[in-house]
Amino acid sequence: MSYEVAVISDWDVDGIVSAAEIVYAQEFLGVYPIKRRCRVRLLPASAHTFSQAVHEISGDSYDVVVVLDIPYTRNLIRGLKILRRISKSIVYVDHHISTMIHMDKLENMVDELIVTRAPTALTVAHMLRSIGARLSPRLEVFMRAASTIERGAKSSLPSTQRNILKLVVAISQTLSQTKDRTLWERLVRWLSSPISFTAMPFSQSLESIVGGKDRKAHMDEVKALANELAIEALKVYNLRLVDVRRKKLSNVKLTTLASALHRIFRAPVALIGYSKRSGTPLLILRSRDDLPYRLALKLWKDGIVSEVGGHQSIAICVLKQDYSVAELASVLRRALVSV
Repeated sequence: MSYEVAVISDWDVDGIVSAAEIVYAQEFLGVYPIKRRCRVRLLPASAHTFSQAVHEISGDSYDVVVVLDIPYTRNLIRGLKILRRISKSIVYVDHHISTMIHMDKLENMVDELIVTRAPTALTVAHMLRSIGARLSPRLEVFMRAASTIERGAKSSLPSTQRNILKLVVAISQTLSQTKDRTLWERLVRWLSSPISFTAMPFSQSLESIVGGKDRKAHMDEVKALANELAIEALKVYNLRLVDVRRKKLSNVKLTTLASALHRIFRAPVALIGYSKRSGTPLLILRSRDDLPYRLALKLWKDGIVSEVGGHQSIAICVLKQDYSVAELASVLRRALVSV
């Protein structure tokens, strides 16, 4: 089957809903990015696997390639250079901090650059509304839900919609780890369907998809570890600073642990640890508002961190050196006063 449009989007719920919005606008409405109905090729990717996804389609040609919710990295730049050769037009929509910082490097590489602080699904929805396209009721619900999750805020959705949201969130979190491409595409196409009453796109039991007992056991382990670490937290104004550099965290992601600590304190959290991939010192910032975004930018401008990832409610910062807890507390204290 030949395609005129390709969408490369993140594995998480924001990426899934964003991709579904583009599929809906293109395949069912025929309004964006091409003004006629045509099939869309879907490819899931992450910041680390973006160039691999691009290589998969490098032998084809497209009228438009849409890149959604993939943060700026050198890997992204390599992939965009290939896309320039195989596509007439590139649309890039994102909201990550690293993308904000390096927008000037992207301006000449894509034809349509849309970078905001809002979640990608919300930005795509606003963009479609601006050209007169209305989302389906299902997409509207999940767009708002995805935006709520990305911002780290509490959901104000009705209980029935919250239950569906929890299911999709659990599935998207599982997809981020299992990288089940078939399930990812089924979920995108189910969300994009304009038919109100269609079965969820799963042939196996929901428990087997979201991990069931294994997933609950893992989250219980994370919660127990977070409760243990909470006792050691250092208070820096209303922020809690936790150092896990000497802890064994073989099965726990730093971002997951930071979120668990945030739920315990109900206050901003700064977590110091080491990257499992490179061993470099990291500072994870987590809050329910945009404090991580503002604080990460301040630390980057002050030369404390060399790279910044994440978005409004969670930021992943690469520290330029292995600071002591006292040094970081002092740095954060000064930064908090000015953001």
